[in-house]
Amino acid sequence: MKQLTCEMCGSTDLIKEDGVFVCQSCGCKYSVEEAKRLMIEGTVDVQGTVKVDNSAFVEKYLANARRALGKDDWEEVERYYNMVEQNSPSNMEAVFFSSFGKAMLSLTDSEYYKRQQKFDVLNKSISVINDYYEETTEDKEKVLRQISDAIGKMYAVTFVYNTKASGLTVGSRNWTIQLMNSARSAFLTELKQIQEVHKDEAFIQELIDKNATGKPMTGCYVATAVYGSYDCPQVWTLRRFRDYTLAETWYGRAFIRTYYAISPILVKWFGHTEWFKKMWKGKLDRMVANLNVKGVEDTPYEDRNWF
Repeated sequence: MKQLTCEMCGSTDLIKEDGVFVCQSCGCKYSVEEAKRLMIEGTVDVQGTVKVDNSAFVEKYLANARRALGKDDWEEVERYYNMVEQNSPSNMEAVFFSSFGKAMLSLTDSEYYKRQQKFDVLNKSISVINDYYEETTEDKEKVLRQISDAIGKMYAVTFVYNTKASGLTVGSRNWTIQLMNSARSAFLTELKQIQEVHKDEAFIQELIDKNATGKPMTGCYVATAVYGSYDCPQVWTLRRFRDYTLAETWYGRAFIRTYYAISPILVKWFGHTEWFKKMWKGKLDRMVANLNVKGVEDTPYEDRNWF
């Protein structure tokens, strides 16, 4: 008896919808011609060593995983990259992003220690990047840049600030930033190990410099969108004002936390639009000018760890 079996997950539960066959287990779609190829009958007696080519599985899973990554759908990111990793255990992209999806999901968990567990897994996945660097067939530069960008993106995500532990309210922002910093530090270690062998690959030094400075960790999101850089005189001024004026009082810190909860979302939605930049630029220009008059410097600045 003939049986239609999904190449991706092995399920036989495929239904024809809108002219294509759709696997009800993993969602993969097959054209009529592909479905004919998948039709199998009976069993095959194979002797000796058989090498299974699962490249088609990997490519389809990767396509689904990357779509989920583009939408910040962390559950699907974790799910599909896990599938890739199962079929291609040394795939750097899958090894990192399967655990990265877990870590990103943990940021909305009210228990800090659950976040720590997920970030421990993430750091372990980062720690094997150097091991897989030589054997992977991926575009190595592209994958390392993706990982670097993803780690930087963590700092712009809104997460739960407070949690309950033993009946006490515990401020978790500092802890969570430290978890993010640990991931960046682990990645930096791997980059340096790779560089020892591949000294001629200039992009590695570029990524080392980027992750060594660690910017932006607590960024001025709106100002960065308006002025086009985290490191420019206007943003240096505003960062100093944040760290040495606002952060000195409880209500100033409350304002900063509220700003960090809202501004990343606003910038994600509207930061690329001209009307958004125009609306804020005049206000920020006046604010920066007033701060400069009051003595706030506009020279290069490293963020203060105030939280």
